[in-house]
Amino acid sequence: MGAISPKLVRMGMFNNWDVSGGLSDFWGYIREPRPHRWTSWGVAIAFAIVLFWGFSKYLIPYEKPQPQIIYFENWTANRSEAEVHADWVARAKETTRENAKRRAEFQKLADMMGVEYDSTEADKVTRETLGEEADALAKSSTAAPPKRSTLAERAARRPQPAPPAQK
Repeated sequence: MGAISPKLVRMGMFNNWDVSGGLSDFWGYIREPRPHRWTSWGVAIAFAIVLFWGFSKYLIPYEKPQPQIIYFENWTANRSEAEVHADWVARAKETTRENAKRRAEFQKLADMMGVEYDSTEADKVTRETLGEEADALAKSSTAAPPKRSTLAERAARRPQPAPPAQK
């Protein structure tokens, strides 16, 4: 009984919706004076409110976030300018070292894909920052990528079919 008959759809019964008759009947039923009309409305509304509140409260429980204590590096107030500067330089060198390693990985990827990748400007900054350590990083990370053959080279190496036998 759940499906709509195709015959009824073709006849046009479901093409023109008119709900005004149903709404007027509902309004007329509500307006009739009944002895417990307001009590039943109050119970129905209270039940709906309790139902929605219960779903919102218990169906998807919300846990209040617990307070967290986050510690951060604290420096003494009497640090000298030289100590502050040395700390900045150490952090900058570490960042430059990480960037050089990442750049070397991108260079390997570019070499394998046959894409031109120019990092000379960044390498110059790395050498200025790290000095001789930059050359050691460059040597350790620039291992030659494996030589990959092209499609044409592989086709040329494939065994050629034997010529047909002559009679």
